[in-house]
Amino acid sequence: MPTAGSQLGREGSMNFSHTIVRRALDQVMRTLAGILIHAFFRTVEVENADVLPTRAPTVVVAIHRNGLVDGLLLMTALRRYPRFLGKSTLFKIPPLWPFLKLAGVVPVHRAADGPSPSQNASAFEVSRRILSDGGMLAVFPEGISHDAPRLQTLRTGAARIALEASIDDAVEDVMLVPLGISYDAKARFRSRALVRVGHPVSVTGWAALFHQDRQGAVRAMTDDMAVRLRALEPNYGSWAEAADLSLVAEIVIRHPGSMEPKVVDLGRREELVRMLAEVVRVPGANLRSESLRTALARYKQQLSLLGLDDSQVATSAGDGRLGSVLARSLVKAALAMPVALVGTAIHIVPYEAVRRIAFIPDNEGMRSTIKVLGCLVGFVTVYAVIASWVGRRFGRLMATAAFGAGPASGYVAVRFFERMQRIGGLVEVVKLARGRRTTLTSLLGSRAAVVTAADELFSLWVPDDDSQIDVVD
Repeated sequence: MPTAGSQLGREGSMNFSHTIVRRALDQVMRTLAGILIHAFFRTVEVENADVLPTRAPTVVVAIHRNGLVDGLLLMTALRRYPRFLGKSTLFKIPPLWPFLKLAGVVPVHRAADGPSPSQNASAFEVSRRILSDGGMLAVFPEGISHDAPRLQTLRTGAARIALEASIDDAVEDVMLVPLGISYDAKARFRSRALVRVGHPVSVTGWAALFHQDRQGAVRAMTDDMAVRLRALEPNYGSWAEAADLSLVAEIVIRHPGSMEPKVVDLGRREELVRMLAEVVRVPGANLRSESLRTALARYKQQLSLLGLDDSQVATSAGDGRLGSVLARSLVKAALAMPVALVGTAIHIVPYEAVRRIAFIPDNEGMRSTIKVLGCLVGFVTVYAVIASWVGRRFGRLMATAAFGAGPASGYVAVRFFERMQRIGGLVEVVKLARGRRTTLTSLLGSRAAVVTAADELFSLWVPDDDSQIDVVD
């Protein structure tokens, strides 16, 4: 007959085994997420990653505008693997639930989805246990992935979990960390992404209020989360305003004369956009805002008529070595072309099929989710078919090599077409710099007017105490 000690020993061994398996699965999911994210996005920037607690039980609350891609991005960008809360209806989608299970997502039942939210007792219990084990829980407190330019009303679940774990369960040092997530064009293949980590705040600051008024403390903490999340992103009036302010910020940052069209650092751009979005609403800024709008409209009209973008105009200002830069780019493209053509042939059918399917939903976050997961399934299927055919003809070793050659050729194809796009831009730059000097002079004058109008607005901006922004390079 087993003793109590032997029973405890078996339970401890089972828990240890479960932990080892879970960590292995987490690493598999993190690797898979990294492959998907770095294939879909050209660059991923992470700001203030070092402020994220490395060991303390942590609740991460993040802005949610890009469906499942937001979760994949955080798995890749954060130094710790986050355990997510996800709506239960996602588990009913056949292509998704294996990934959700692999990622260890905790299902949450929303009132809007039909079932009673009382079913969430288990989800809250699991979440608090994650914190008591020193883990990191990731929550999207808006409750939905959306396309709105502003933060949506926050649900109170994240605050409740954090406070109950800290106060009721006596979990020490529970920290709350806000995260901002920004995208260049969230549904566009090979765009850019930015994760901005906010300063951690201790949950114990609400302990006294929680003892007096549990619901009031949860609400107060949720309101504080909203303030912190808004501080991590620009407050746009509309997406049209967002596009204009982003262009202004790029014009201010990008200096004329660089040898190739400069890709502006996304984090720096978003900081300047946040400043502009605040300052255009400052009392007394009307005339200067109108001056900026007028200058920008004129410059945009000139760019549109000529079929150019600002990076090309800025590059055209320094034409001393444009010819050699173009020649080097052509040589690199020629060397990569054979492998790129093979990669294109392998990937073109599933890519085009997924791209067309992704146009069906109106929500851009759903579009990007379809593209990421659809391409994963489609590409792996093609790799498997090719490897199977090669294996039957040439053996297992060649089949393995063929499977590995699939994604490698795809990467070369992506870089090839990106380089060809840059070459096309450089050709236009050479034409502008060497054959249309009068036009270039006019463009640079209009561009300078935008910079001047923006500088006048920046002079009205009063930074926060912890701001580290430097407008001039």
